[in-house]
Amino acid sequence: MQTITLQVTDKNALKTIQNLEDKHFIRIIDRLEVDSLALPGPPVNVAEFKNWIQEAEAGPTISFEHVKQQWASRKKLLQKHIK
Repeated sequence: MQTITLQVTDKNALKTIQNLEDKHFIRIIDRLEVDSLALPGPPVNVAEFKNWIQEAEAGPTISFEHVKQQWASRKKLLQKHIK
């Protein structure tokens, strides 16, 4: 199962999605709270934004080389499943 967030801007597209739900191919979740500044939503004030940055800076870090190695191994795995 995969969970995705969509912003539907067309009524015909929404009808298509609802048809998929009627056929039990997907399930529409009415409200999903996503805590991401990259997605549309209510505005964030400066204090909240600074707090978010402090929390991110205090979190764990990982080296760029390690990330590159992880991506290389996952890329090979993905390519293996595609072929």
